[in-house]
Amino acid sequence: MAESAARIEAVTRLQQRWGAGIIRRGVEVGDAGLRVAPARATGVAALDALLGRRGLPDGLTLLRGGFGAGRTTLALRALAATQAAGGAAAWIDAARSFDPLEAATRGVALRDLPILVPLHTGEAVEMAGALLAADATDLLALDLSLVRSAAVRSDALERLAARARRAGTSLLLLLDAAVPVHADAAVSCAVVSWLRVGADVIGRRLLLTMEAGPRTGATAVVDVYEGRGARADLRIGRLPIEEVACAPLRSTGQH
Repeated sequence: MAESAARIEAVTRLQQRWGAGIIRRGVEVGDAGLRVAPARATGVAALDALLGRRGLPDGLTLLRGGFGAGRTTLALRALAATQAAGGAAAWIDAARSFDPLEAATRGVALRDLPILVPLHTGEAVEMAGALLAADATDLLALDLSLVRSAAVRSDALERLAARARRAGTSLLLLLDAAVPVHADAAVSCAVVSWLRVGADVIGRRLLLTMEAGPRTGATAVVDVYEGRGARADLRIGRLPIEEVACAPLRSTGQH
């Protein structure tokens, strides 16, 4: 089945079950091309180095970290990379925090991105399961950040992970808490310093640590620049994310 047809059918079923207003932002559009092989690059060289040659694996990849730790930015960059490679992506906004301006700044094509807003965590898991069962996406981001850990069932997430592996889909899960769930890859994100121009904060320096996967224990550092705000003219033409100090296994923090 053509990729566009599978995705439209899956979204239509979700709308029939949960209502036409379930997709709040982003517009589903089709094309005549056939489904392409899943794109695995994240769009961030440092993160790709941690994940290994295959990039994002089939199954579940966790992005952990507190508020402002860069999880959302990394996820958006991965979506943009998937779309740029011709793959299909979708976002389930259980955290109700999706910012379309930020997504566009990170390179996401909003017109090609279905964004579903569930009422609760259980519904978010159901929606993810429906999209995976329909084989409608190459990369599915499930944002459970800001959701209380008690509401996240590890067994439900592991069933989603198994379904993603069978479908050959990358399921990207954004989490705050350390929910005990087996993942094919897990990356923790932490802010180590602020990037400034004079008195203006223009970004953050993040430390990424591989907690599970082919290079467990490896680290890398990335600089994440704000997409808008102070000194925006200074950043015109600059990549949203630049990679620094990325050694194959462990970065030294030196250029």
